[in-house]
Amino acid sequence: MRGLTIQNSELSNGWRCIVVEGEVDLATVEELETAIEAVFSSNSDPLVVDLTSSSFMDSTGLKALVMAHRRFDENGRLFAVAVSGGPISRLIDLTGVDSSVRVVASTDDLESHPG
Repeated sequence: MRGLTIQNSELSNGWRCIVVEGEVDLATVEELETAIEAVFSSNSDPLVVDLTSSSFMDSTGLKALVMAHRRFDENGRLFAVAVSGGPISRLIDLTGVDSSVRVVASTDDLESHPG
């Protein structure tokens, strides 16, 4: 059975980070949405969703990221997605999501943010 593992941490640059491993799809997207909501509700830090260890994402996962970006943006908070090649990167490129959601190759590419 495909699964999803999500870890929440604070990066040294002041960003909150949700590291997602596994496949984000209709069966697991609610776990991602719950993790994003927990960060949104518990602090005012910027958030990066690190998908560099994820193997697959479908349109439900993509929608969750776009909606999270919109919510963070409407509240004056930074939001980014980290992907490095593979099928998720191709999905983001093909759909043009990278024109509205900030996409970085690594969490190391994020500027420091005072926390």
